Amino acid sequence: RRQRQMCIRDRDSSADDDRWECVDIKAVRPFTKPVSLDQIKAEESLAEMMLVRNSRLSVQPVTKTEWETVCEMGQTKP
Repeated sequence: RRQRQMCIRDRDSSADDDRWECVDIKAVRPFTKPVSLDQIKAEESLAEMMLVRNSRLSVQPVTKTEWETVCEMGQTKP
């Protein structure tokens, strides 16, 4: 599996201060069953997840509990 680097611009940066934050990500295994954004939004236990509350689809934090729930929905071991 290839490792990728995803970078996002800091919202507080200006044209003179071009700060970026980067994270390295790597897929460990595919989900057995795909999990759609609509399914995540429909899951009550994920109502406070940043992905559900924030309209921007970008790199966002996910709690251990949220990740376990999404993995369970995808029928995949965390």
